[in-house]
Formats: sequence, structure tokens, C-alpha cells
Amino acid sequence: MFPEIPPLSPRAWRFFALLFPVAVAVAFVVVLFLTLPQELFLILDGLIVAYLLPPAGKESVIPVGIALGIPWWCMALAIVAVDLIAALFMALNFDLLYRLPWLGRRLSDLTKKTRQLLLSRRWLASLWFFAIVLMVMVPVLGSGGVRGSIAGRLLGLPTLLTILAIAAGSLIGCFGIALGSDMALSWLCTNGTLPPEVVGAVCGSVP
Repeated sequence: MFPEIPPLSPRAWRFFALLFPVAVAVAFVVVLFLTLPQELFLILDGLIVAYLLPPAGKESVIPVGIALGIPWWCMALAIVAVDLIAALFMALNFDLLYRLPWLGRRLSDLTKKTRQLLLSRRWLASLWFFAIVLMVMVPVLGSGGVRGSIAGRLLGLPTLLTILAIAAGSLIGCFGIALGSDMALSWLCTNGTLPPEVVGAVCGSVP
């Protein structure tokens, strides 16, 4: 028989809940730093910060990143990773986040808007898992991981299913936007539709 692992104390659990998502985020940034040229790394970092702070959403930061030279698949994967890290942090620290002075107020407002969305579209609440997939997949302001976590809590969905729903919605939404943006940008560059002053900056990165 395996020895029984003693449960974590509340203080130890809070320590883990705060540090584990941060460690994942740091590892993610390190991977980006090691795999991307410095210029693209700085651009992607700026876009990630813009994505986490509304009003920017995936529908705006992904096309901008692709236009600035980041490969479409890399841009999509980066935003998916941000959604999952945000969902993980929210899932482990949901109770604590509402107590923070500035962030708590913004999360409270976002919770009210999400609750109003679910009340105005009751068919979403009846779908549970797929409601979160749809909310994360469809471009909305801010991180889909944060909004999806709030929706999962309001719907009473288990944490694991909430994170899986966020992952599915983020993958579909981000890769759909990224692929569509890359195709549209390639078409614009090929047909000479863009203004001459931006062709050199934008189309130089398009194959």
C-alpha cells in the first residue's frame, strides 16, 4: 500500500495556489524568449498584456500580431496559453481575487456582465459545458480564460470541466481568427490592396 499523503494546510494550499500559476506563466515566457527573435518576443509580450487588459480581445491582438510578423500558429498558441494560464489562476484563487482593491472591482463588474449575459440567453445556461466553449470561442473583450472561469463558477461547473471547456473554446476561436487573418493578409498583400506606406512593414513578413 502507498503511504497516505497528508492534506495541505490552508496556508500551504494558498501558497501553492498563488505560486503554481505564476510558475507556469514564467515558464511560458521563458519558452517564448528562447524560441522567438527578440523583436518578435517584445511585440508578443506587449500584445499579451493588451489582451489581458480590456478593451483588447483576441479578435484584435491576433491579427495585429500576424501583421507585425509573428507566425499565425504561434500567435494562436500564445493566446490559447494565456487563456489557460488565466483560467488556472482564476480556478485556484477565485475567492481571493475579489478581495483585491482594483482587480476585485473589475472582476465584480465582469461577473455582473457575465451573469446578465447568461440570464438574457437562458439557452446558454442549459448547455453548460458548450456555453463556456461558445463564450470563449466568440471574440469578446478581454481574456476568454477569465470570462470562462466566471461563467463556469456561475453555472456550477466543476473546475476541470471549466478548464477543458476554456481550452476547447480558445483553440477553436484563436486558430480560426489566426488562420483567417493570415489568409486575409496574404490576399491583401498579393493584390496590392494595402496603402503603399504600410506594405513594406506588413507584407514583408507574409510569405
